[in-house]
Amino acid sequence: MKAFRSAVVAALFLSLPALAAPVVHSIWSSHGIYVFDNTGHYNVTSSNTVISWNQSTNTAFANFHGFAGGNEYDFELVGSPASATSAFDITGLWNIRRNGSLICTGCQGTAYGLDQPVGSYIKFYDATNVFHFSAYVDARKDY
Repeated sequence: MKAFRSAVVAALFLSLPALAAPVVHSIWSSHGIYVFDNTGHYNVTSSNTVISWNQSTNTAFANFHGFAGGNEYDFELVGSPASATSAFDITGLWNIRRNGSLICTGCQGTAYGLDQPVGSYIKFYDATNVFHFSAYVDARKDY
């Protein structure tokens, strides 16, 4: 009986990691959709996006680099940990550059839809809804 209980306890401990929800996520994209800024809304002609975050520590990295409307854009999450993370979104402070010049410094904003599967899209909006980027998810890893 004691051996049976020990086996059951061991099986439970071994299965606990399998039951835990993923808390580390990464998304990659080379297919941007739109960029919005204080001058207009533009279709992205080329881009790269990388987002990686750990829900349990709020440690996060996010960067969109792309071309739209004849301009070069960078959206960069600054400071880590982010103010909030979940499986769905990252909220924090962002720097936004157009043609290398800062157009929004330390802007509060959220990247969301981050739970979407490959082929779906993710989005970022600043708190004033002036600045935005969106991109299709090319690859993701959750563990």
